Amino acid sequence: MPKLTASHEEIKGQPPMAEGLYTIKLKGFKPQLSRKKDSVNLNPEIVIINHAEHNDRRVFDSLNTKAKWAWKDFCGCFGVPCAEDASGGIEFPGEFAGPENDPEKWQYVGPLLGQTGQAYLIQVQVLDTNGNPSTDKQGNTHRNQVKYYVNQLQASAVGR
Repeated sequence: MPKLTASHEEIKGQPPMAEGLYTIKLKGFKPQLSRKKDSVNLNPEIVIINHAEHNDRRVFDSLNTKAKWAWKDFCGCFGVPCAEDASGGIEFPGEFAGPENDPEKWQYVGPLLGQTGQAYLIQVQVLDTNGNPSTDKQGNTHRNQVKYYVNQLQASAVGR
């Protein structure tokens, strides 16, 4: 088998996208334990769609299981409500099948897969583990991050 090589320019990542509202699609999740091992980063696999310049470009969000306040807007962005119980608590739609102690083997089964929505992206500075300015693996000093999800369910309720 031939040796595979790539130049520095070929492996350099794309610069961050301009801040703004983008249409996104949820392709799935890549769960893994958080650094402290006390929660799970669901790591939604989100891509930009219907954009001339950035179509299929990935967007980062960890969606940690401790950030329960974000669940309603995340799910609502894709038009899927969280189930509410009698006490006002919520349940994330669908389920993650797999061994409870090994999130990396979890497979999401539920209504969020393939759904589209909108999110406002911002640029954030790349920091090292000590909080100092740094660069990512592709040499960028900034990266895109979801600032907020546009909750379709709340927007439609307000418009009634």
